[in-house]
Amino acid sequence: MEMQFSKDEYRLLLDMIYISEWVMNSHKVEEDVRVRPYKQVAQKILAYAQGVGLDNVVEHDKARGEYLPTEEFEEALASTSIIEDFEDDLFWDALCHRLAQRDLIREKGLKKVQKMDPVARMLEEDRIAEKYDSEFVANGIEHFILLKK
Repeated sequence: MEMQFSKDEYRLLLDMIYISEWVMNSHKVEEDVRVRPYKQVAQKILAYAQGVGLDNVVEHDKARGEYLPTEEFEEALASTSIIEDFEDDLFWDALCHRLAQRDLIREKGLKKVQKMDPVARMLEEDRIAEKYDSEFVANGIEHFILLKK
């Protein structure tokens, strides 16, 4: 298979690889074998950067035997805030749904929730999560208080 990219398209592809690698690896402290095939493909694509005049974007680390994004590349991508937007959305969505799951279990009991039809359970959780989402959109964490029993 052969594909043709303009220099600008290839640069966007590098951005996409960086973003996907961030999602797969930024929270890990040890290598995850599940992402190894993705890393291998990414390395093949990154290897072309120097041949198309993007030495300022990708460098070859001979000690590690890997192609890595340069500091200049990471700073330029950070300025787009794509990753920050993703993490922010993910945080609020996860918080709302975890609170909704907790509330649903408190309301119905764990055994009843476990026996619920998965679609019905999801709809109930979504209904509850929407209340949290509305609160957080309106007030952020201003009204968020941790109570200890």
